[in-house]
Amino acid sequence: MRVPYSELNKYVKVEDIDPEELVEKLNTHSVEATLDYFGNPDVEKVVVAQILETEPHPSLKRLLVCKVDIGGETLTICTNDRSVKAGDKVFAVLPGGRVGDLTISERNFKGVISQGMFLGLEELVGVPSEGVFKFHDPSVEVGTDAVRLLGIGEPIIELDITPNRGDLLSVKGLAREISALYGRPLKEKEVPLIETFGGEVEIEILDKGCNRYRAAVVRNVKVNESPLWLMLALWKFGEAVINNVVDITNYLLFTEGNPMHAFDLDKIEGKIYVRSAKRGEKFRALNGREYSLTEEDLVIADDKKVLALAGIIGGSESAVSFETKNLLLETAHFDPFRVRKSAKRHDIRTESSYRFERNVDIENVEMAQNLALKLISELAKGEVTALRDIYPNPYQPKVVSLNFKKLVEFGGTYIEPSKVLEILNRLGLPTEVEIEEEDLKRAILKYLSQKRGCKGFRLPYEGENADAYLICKGKEVAVKFGKAPENFKGLVVNYTLEGANLHLDIEEF
Repeated sequence: MRVPYSELNKYVKVEDIDPEELVEKLNTHSVEATLDYFGNPDVEKVVVAQILETEPHPSLKRLLVCKVDIGGETLTICTNDRSVKAGDKVFAVLPGGRVGDLTISERNFKGVISQGMFLGLEELVGVPSEGVFKFHDPSVEVGTDAVRLLGIGEPIIELDITPNRGDLLSVKGLAREISALYGRPLKEKEVPLIETFGGEVEIEILDKGCNRYRAAVVRNVKVNESPLWLMLALWKFGEAVINNVVDITNYLLFTEGNPMHAFDLDKIEGKIYVRSAKRGEKFRALNGREYSLTEEDLVIADDKKVLALAGIIGGSESAVSFETKNLLLETAHFDPFRVRKSAKRHDIRTESSYRFERNVDIENVEMAQNLALKLISELAKGEVTALRDIYPNPYQPKVVSLNFKKLVEFGGTYIEPSKVLEILNRLGLPTEVEIEEEDLKRAILKYLSQKRGCKGFRLPYEGENADAYLICKGKEVAVKFGKAPENFKGLVVNYTLEGANLHLDIEEF
């Protein structure tokens, strides 16, 4: 998984941490990580330009002659991409600029002087694209430097996630890990509270493979091109852009870790069912392929057809398009085993299935969907008119006892109880510390032996007047807890435990 520094910094402060240091720390403590950088660093004098008018070249039929505004100055640029039109914003290399080894200069095309060159995404950020990249974000000013705007050179952390660390398959999950590693607080996100209401859609869960299904009806959406900031975020994650609604769902998948799917509500016929597929039932997916299903497949369906292969891929018949007016936004939790088996059976690998196979956070379903609804309201002007949340067996957190003595023994080092408490709480595990007296004394002895470079310690034999002996370079150092007896030689240790904070007072006699 690719995690851009700019997105990570929205969850936990990392802007002052050297990326190479962070990657090294992740490798030694948490997960295999490498460092990459976004975009093509070998570009100069590239700016945002807006096309004012176009006309065919007088003699070269394959070319268009474009008048472009580069921010207070108008240039003429020739292009062989005949799809550009007035109003498009593009990225243009100015004379004297360069892309890689190519230096741009004014060029004469049979009597028309071209004063630059338009670029595609491939040349700038390595994203495959056809022809010139065109966008229409009104917030992006003409003349803006492209390197600064696109964040070219931004550090990207690439994680190689093992199957047992599905919690790291999101920016939020990695931020939680960094919060524990560096002792930094997670940043609070403003999440709207949207409670269930309305009865516009009927949903039936007919299979135990679905543990939670939350569906929102959003009306009067304006499906359009995403703003540049959202497209940029997805490019940095390595994802293609589609439209503002689908891009929002993909963005939340990467940032919050909860896959979700948007259906065109007007293409749904009747109720929504989460059920097992029927043997031989056909399903045409968004990838254009048709699949023959079995009873082992879990699907989302309406009264007449399959709408999605649950947790894996949506169907083409209910896909969101630029003509879509009303949405059904699904956020759910599906059984990891069922998703994995279906994905393997049909040879489909998606970002969604990759996460469901490793188990997504069922308790984060509500927060992730509310964030998506907030963005849909802002970017697509949609209005939430109904929301259902079917959660028959709410998750019950497990209470686990962690023996402090064993923690020190297995960890191979002494960790302050307060530090244990801080780390576990930062990892999202609400923790309380209760320490047995003998366990605490053994942990203190472990700490003392490490601090003094000793091999370890032993407990006293009958008749000896110490509580323990540190074994240090062939000699033994007596240790007494509390008050030292008369003529005692060794270490006297007094301690107080206030909550999880341990205070040691050590005297040597």
